[in-house]
Parts: sequence; structure tokens; C-alpha cells
Amino acid sequence: MPEISIIVPIYKVEAFLPQCLASITAQTFQDFECILVDDGSPDGSGALCDQQARLDPRFRVIHQANRGVSAARNAGLAAAAGNWVIFCDADDALHPRLLEFARNIQDRYQGQLVTWRITPDPQSLENQFSVTDDLPLTLYSQAQMLHYFVDRQLFNSPCNKLYPLGFLRQQGLQFNEALHDSEDYAFFNQFWYPFFAAAPDAGICQIDLPLYYYNQSNSVSITHTTGATYQRDFSDYCRLQLRLYADTKSVFEPFFHYPAPDIALVMSATLQSIAYGLCQLPQPRQEIARLWQAPELQEIWRWHRRQRVHNLFLTFLRLRWAGGIKWWFHICETRPALYANVYWTGYRSLRKNES
Repeated sequence: MPEISIIVPIYKVEAFLPQCLASITAQTFQDFECILVDDGSPDGSGALCDQQARLDPRFRVIHQANRGVSAARNAGLAAAAGNWVIFCDADDALHPRLLEFARNIQDRYQGQLVTWRITPDPQSLENQFSVTDDLPLTLYSQAQMLHYFVDRQLFNSPCNKLYPLGFLRQQGLQFNEALHDSEDYAFFNQFWYPFFAAAPDAGICQIDLPLYYYNQSNSVSITHTTGATYQRDFSDYCRLQLRLYADTKSVFEPFFHYPAPDIALVMSATLQSIAYGLCQLPQPRQEIARLWQAPELQEIWRWHRRQRVHNLFLTFLRLRWAGGIKWWFHICETRPALYANVYWTGYRSLRKNES
């Protein structure tokens, strides 16, 4: 039985897959299996998978009809034989010492969930980390977990966590194949509650090194679509963000007992995601009107009023000004320093109270 199972969902990544496979074979920790799930890819990705399996018996291939990233990951989970499991997207890559570091830290911090940092910089794969036992770590107790959640990339991604496979199976945890958006977020929310309920003293042990390279250039990868014929539907995206906000509140109960700056970051992340969704719609004003019928958005508005703080996305939503939302989201994407300055100006009273 291998110690770690690596699950790689694959769709239309012929140009990127060789780098991913090379990064897995280069792991300094060798006791692993890699399950390649070819999700009906129309290019040569499936043939590359078969070739890799012939060259290295640690690689196994599953070919299935195109059903999307969640179904591909679930197929890998069903076939996995390791004690631990990690996910890797086929257009991304692993630092050669990722498995070594993750497994060593797991031995030292038993019962904790081990995670690591994600980077868009491919040069990070070449870092020759000189650290051995003294890896830079951040420990999050359950009381501090909202700090971890605030970094959406760390919280959402399934690709930066060492999951106990036995626990996933015991709880019957799988990716929701009906979701076309935020399936990663939903999966970790499902995992979080039973994992920490079963181990009240458990927390997250974050390795503060960029060990996972996230390739942002492949717009047709399996994690950016759900299949060859899928056209992304944003009609329910914004309301989904409010439902996910409600799920987050239930996971972090009692939510409003957390520090106000942490609550503000969770709410602002929800508002930013809503703004992104509105930017994709041809008639966003109609969706804005529907959003105000949701109790979650009304709650966010009331909380900001009580705290006497301001968020431009929320202000523009209140004004039903779709143009303002699109403009401010553009600033968020293209001028992050300006966005951050204005953001913290709106929440300056919370920062004063925190200090």
C-alpha cells in the first residue's frame, strides 16, 4: 500500500501535462501512487497518461467519458489506495520536496491538517530549500481558523492539503458533481466540520513555503470548465456566493463572536465574488435586485451599518449601480495597491479597535 495517493484530473492539457508528470516523478518522497483520471480529453492527454503508466508502475490511468472535474476527482478517490491523498491539477506542478515536507510535518504534528502555500510563479519549483527540520510553519487552532479562511486561495483549493483518505471514506466525502462553480469550497466545508468535530484539539499546520505551482494561463483546463461542451453559466453564481457565505457562518458558529476585522474579511470576500459574477452577466441590474431579496445580503448590509464601516462593492450594490461595481472590480484586478488602500480606509475604525 502506498503512503500517499496523488489524484490528477485531466482534460485537454496535452501541452502542460508533461511538466506536471515530471514534477511528480521528481518527488524526493517516493512512496506514492499517482492516479491519472482522463476525463474524456479530446487531445493527446490520454495517450500521454498511458505512456507514463507504462514507464512507471506507480502511475495508474482511468479513462472515463467527459463528466467534469468533480467526477474525475471522485473517480480518483474511489481508486486510491494510500493512507493520505493530495490533488494536483494537470496543468500545475509540484515542488520536488512537497511530499517529503508534507509527510514529515504530518509525522511531527499528528492529528493536524497539513497544508502548504500556492504560487503562480513557475520559478518557485527551482527553489533549493535548505531547511530540514526547521520548516517555516503557521499553526492555526480552531479558534484562529477564520484567519486561514480569509485567504480564499488557501482555504478553497483542494491542491494544498494532505487529506487522510480513511477519514474521507468514513465520512463519505466527495466532490459535488452537480456544482459548476465553487465545488472546491464546498468540498472543504464538508470536510472541515466532521474533521474538527472528531478532534477538538486539531488545527491546521501551514507550511509557509510555495510548494504548489498554480498555472493561470490554461483557460481550457478541467478546473476552468466542466467539460468539452460546457459553457459556464453565471445566472446563479452571485446567489451561490451568498449560500456559501451562509455555509461558512454555520461552519464557524458562533460566527459573530469572531473579531470584527475577521468577519469583515469574510464578508468582503463574498462581496468581491458577487462583483465578479455580476461582471459576467449581460443584465446585472436585474440580478442585483434579486440579490437584495436574500437575507444574507441584508445581514451583511446591516452589519456594516452597525459597525459604521464601508465597502464600495456593498455601496454600489445598495445603489443598484452595475457600472460602479464593474469599475471597482476592474480596479481590484488591475490596481491592487489602490484597491487595498481604499478597502482599509473603509474599515479603518475596525483596525483602530483591533490595535
